[in-house]
Amino acid sequence: MKTTFQVIALSSLDPFGEDRRDEPKLLYPDALKCAQELKAQGKAFRVFADGTASEEQRRAFLDLGGVE
Repeated sequence: MKTTFQVIALSSLDPFGEDRRDEPKLLYPDALKCAQELKAQGKAFRVFADGTASEEQRRAFLDLGGVE
């Protein structure tokens, strides 16, 4: 099974990105694109992995400013 990711924009209502109920689970290329779009909009975000993310995948999200 492939690792899926949830990219959660942080907000004043959910500053830690804990409410993931309605967020889609994306494969890496789509999750990376989502993270890039949030960064371009100047929004903070967290990425949650369902499975084991590779070091390269993890680093890509951190380089975009994703919060761990």
